Amino acid sequence: MNLKILSVIPLSMLALVGCSTETTESSNVKTDAIWADIYVTSQGEDSRVIAELNVSSRNGNNIKLSDKDKLQATASGATKDLKIDDSFLDIDYRATFNIADKDTDFTVTFSRSETNDVINTKLILPAPFTIMTPQKNQSFDKNEAIDVNWTADTATDTRLDAVLTIKCNNKEGNEQSIVENFYDIEDDGNLKVDLAALEGLEQDSLNTKQACQGSIHIERIRYSPVPEEYVEGSRARAIQERYSDAFVIRLSR
Repeated sequence: MNLKILSVIPLSMLALVGCSTETTESSNVKTDAIWADIYVTSQGEDSRVIAELNVSSRNGNNIKLSDKDKLQATASGATKDLKIDDSFLDIDYRATFNIADKDTDFTVTFSRSETNDVINTKLILPAPFTIMTPQKNQSFDKNEAIDVNWTADTATDTRLDAVLTIKCNNKEGNEQSIVENFYDIEDDGNLKVDLAALEGLEQDSLNTKQACQGSIHIERIRYSPVPEEYVEGSRARAIQERYSDAFVIRLSR
């Protein structure tokens, strides 16, 4: 059993990672100067393959593929081109596959026309899972503990992370959020969240006449080796992620 005592991390205090809005064509960047973030993520029905390329580091210029450079993904015998997504002032490349099974192999290939480099990144999906509790609209007092239950897994090459998000209204009618992260917890199917230890629920600014809404997000992650052609610090991983149903936290009896 995982027993976690919480500390408060308000959204306003969360570290924001600065991402450059500048764009550089891939033809102007050598492969060994490319930082890559390559991953596949699934919520159970399908899987999205995503590749982000930046110059030198996570915060470097976004890389836009030149005409002859190509990103492709292959899974279960199907190969798809990754298409550009430039929403939110960022650039990445995506493809969706109608498969989400345990141990599905994905290969993401970056083909470079000028040098004829072909760089393969292999990703393997972890086991899918279901969050059983908390259940939809289940109600908790702010001094209770929440039992979070999911389908456990015995794999030794994955890690499990969870995020608790609570949204409340303050006395001025505005929304306040409390976020708590749980990193690398035991994948035994149970996490006990002690609301009584959550200082954020004791803030004088909260409207105690209105209940808060809570949710849990869980990620089961399997990391993969990053091809040596990319900049050190690049990332490769496969993720099964799930969101719990929304539940209620009462601030007053």
